[in-house]
Amino acid sequence: MYISSNFDSGNIIVKKLDSVADIQLAIADDGNADFKQWFHFRLSTQSGIEHTLHINNANQCSYVEGWEGYSAVASYDREEWFRVPTHYDGEKLTISHTPEFDNIYYAYFTPYSLER
Repeated sequence: MYISSNFDSGNIIVKKLDSVADIQLAIADDGNADFKQWFHFRLSTQSGIEHTLHINNANQCSYVEGWEGYSAVASYDREEWFRVPTHYDGEKLTISHTPEFDNIYYAYFTPYSLER
C-alpha cells in the first residue's frame, strides 16, 4: 500500500500506513499560506477491500464548518469523479471506501489541474 501526492495539485501528509482499516493522514498547509483545507492524493493498494482513511487535523482547517454534510470525491482516472462516504466527528474526517481498482485518487473537490 502506498500514498502519493507528488503531482499537480497533490496535497497530503501520511502519518501512518500500516493497515487498510486505519490509514492516518493530515492536510498540509496550502502552498505558502497559513491556511489549509485542500487535499488530493493517490492511493495504490489492493482493490476489493474496504479502506478507512482518517484525516486527523480536519478540525484545524480554515473552514471547519465546511465538513458538516461533506463527502470527498474519488476517481480512478482523474477525469470521472464520484462521491464517497465521508464522516466528520468534530475532530477528524473519515473516508470509508472499497476501491474497485488498485489505484484511486481522493480529493477535497474535483481538481482542476494545470494539465487541463
